[in-house]
Amino acid sequence: MEFIAHKRIGSGKEKVLVMHNWMGDSSSYDFTLPYLNTDEYTYVFVDLRGYGGSKEMQGVYSVEEASSDAIKLIDSLAWKKFHLIGHSMSGMIAQKIAVDNLSRIKSIVAITPVPACGSPAPKEMMDFLESAALNNDEAAMQCINALTGNRYTKTFAKNMVTDLRQRSTSEARLGYLKMFSYTDFSESVKGMNTPILVLFGEYDFKESEAFMRDTFLNWYPNVQLECCKTSGHYPMIETPIALVAAIEKFLSTYSDKIE
Repeated sequence: MEFIAHKRIGSGKEKVLVMHNWMGDSSSYDFTLPYLNTDEYTYVFVDLRGYGGSKEMQGVYSVEEASSDAIKLIDSLAWKKFHLIGHSMSGMIAQKIAVDNLSRIKSIVAITPVPACGSPAPKEMMDFLESAALNNDEAAMQCINALTGNRYTKTFAKNMVTDLRQRSTSEARLGYLKMFSYTDFSESVKGMNTPILVLFGEYDFKESEAFMRDTFLNWYPNVQLECCKTSGHYPMIETPIALVAAIEKFLSTYSDKIE
């Protein structure tokens, strides 16, 4: 059986599956690695189909497929219960994994996530995003700049786009764009009691907090919303120490207590 690529960090008893965003593979979390509590947690960072170490794995790039890939990997690791971390589009995937495997999920950290209803956009915007997914580097850089409050250098966005092109396929980028734009399984998650921390960036797109309140806070009874101060859409790159602190504070609340 072929599994999605992954790397394991730490040896703790609490198990955490970490998934990446549309604009980067698992290496997008590299700035956080020095600050992880590797004694209490075991983190497994995965590459979705078409990204990073899974770049040669083709698929249909659906939320169902991504959820299934994650569970197959988890089963191969013999994890019974675990925590989930999803960023942006994989925040949606984390919700799908949870609703389909309720008894196994201890908690979810959703970082600047796409809700279970997806994030549909007008045709003009979809055409722009599709061009960014394929080969329009200027469009991709505009996306990154818009999601970080237009606060950084041109080199920052250029380097992110260069990494994106090298570490993912255009087929996967286009497939996942359609996934997080048009997928809607929100009816199945309403009332799900899994503990969820939703993190939004202070400098993410201006409607992001309202979008999180209208979706996550309405659907989930056991959810909390926090702002990643001085960060945009990519806190693992922009404010990695603060992000790890927020994540591990939340995970500790829903971890088995060490005697």
